[in-house]
Amino acid sequence: MRSTIALLLIATLASPVLAQSAGPAPGGGTGTSPGSTPGVSTMPTDLDLPLEKPMFVAPPQPAPTPDDGDRDDPRDEPPPVIYGEEIISETDTIVYVVDISCSMDWDNRSYTTLDGQTRTGNRMARAKVELSRSILGLSRNFTFTVIAYDCGTRTWSRQLKEANDSNKSSAVAWVNALQPTGATGTGPAVSLGLQVSRENKSVVLLTDGAPNCGVPEDNNWYNYSESAVLNAHRRMIRNANSQGATINVFGIAASGTYRTFCQNVAADASGSYFDVP
Repeated sequence: MRSTIALLLIATLASPVLAQSAGPAPGGGTGTSPGSTPGVSTMPTDLDLPLEKPMFVAPPQPAPTPDDGDRDDPRDEPPPVIYGEEIISETDTIVYVVDISCSMDWDNRSYTTLDGQTRTGNRMARAKVELSRSILGLSRNFTFTVIAYDCGTRTWSRQLKEANDSNKSSAVAWVNALQPTGATGTGPAVSLGLQVSRENKSVVLLTDGAPNCGVPEDNNWYNYSESAVLNAHRRMIRNANSQGATINVFGIAASGTYRTFCQNVAADASGSYFDVP
């Protein structure tokens, strides 16, 4: 009996303490959220939270540019240059035709050599320096040859050769050995230059512009006027140009009707004419 009374007394004294500890925190509300059941904890359902771990997706990358193999394309090399003029060749070929007739021994003037020295020389000497400079400057992708002419023709190579160091040195040595002689067979020489390769689309002619041998009209000069002879040479060149090559003409101190002849040869072949000293 005495034990029972003791237990009741302890329970009575502990009830206010338990009630106080289970109450709300100081300053907290005593109400419940709408729709909730008192005494039951609920998980909010309207929070915008990911249900899974986010995955990183890289942005799309542009497709790589295909390598067309032209990064070191030799066709990107600079074009040939002579007398400071660029010569365009769509087939990376060039045939030089140089006049070595006796009139190329005239007209001494100053010029600059390959090593930068100033000298005085005739038309032939000046032409040889510019021709040599052009040959040495050819890009490795080019093929070329050189034809010299008076009434006949002389060819460094009967076919186009690669513009490597060995061939360029050989051609320059050949050019430097040329000497003025004879008359001027421009028509046959340029025609030969066009026939070296029908793939060639670029001919460069260096001349002082006075054709007087190599066509039938020259052999019967007493029956033909000067203009008829010039037109015969021009016609021979035009007829030989079946591939439609461009002919650029450099008139070395050319004048009068001879200069007009050079201009017409260039115009017939969609080329340009240049006066040079």
